Amino acid sequence: MSPTEVYPNLETVVNQYFSSLDSYSDEQFFLKKDEETWSLGQMYEHLTVSSQFFFLANCVRCLEKRKGQEGGEKTHFGEQQFKYGGFPPVKLKIPDAIRGPEPVAKAREEYKSILKKILIDSQNLIEAVSNDDGSYKALQVAMGWLDAKEWYYLHEMHYRHHLRQKTELESLSA
Repeated sequence: MSPTEVYPNLETVVNQYFSSLDSYSDEQFFLKKDEETWSLGQMYEHLTVSSQFFFLANCVRCLEKRKGQEGGEKTHFGEQQFKYGGFPPVKLKIPDAIRGPEPVAKAREEYKSILKKILIDSQNLIEAVSNDDGSYKALQVAMGWLDAKEWYYLHEMHYRHHLRQKTELESLSA
């Protein structure tokens, strides 16, 4: 999918996260069922940090031809991800070797401005990513070498993937 096709889907799903913020109490937003399960706030932190410092940052790295390489292939998992246009409908666990620290949630209100900025930044990349020839790629550990368009599309897929988790976490505090 091209960035002009991806962006409306991204905007729709990000706006779902945005509008949900007003429906949570602080208690619901920070509730952790157990040590293994994130709170809604931690999920929002993961999504927004991933957007800014991983997905969109790698789009820019590919456009600027830095911290990557010319060419490269996707892994089998990466090929499947893009073939089917999304993550598999299962819980995925990040391997300990590449997992960072647990996300620390901010106040709910802060995510409104962060989500708005992510949409603006994503919209501002549409033209440059659309015009990219795809030759320069950055490594995604599980999926292999991705170009700017693929990173852009993966960004939207990531938000969609976490909708299941969002629904599950919302049900814990209902």
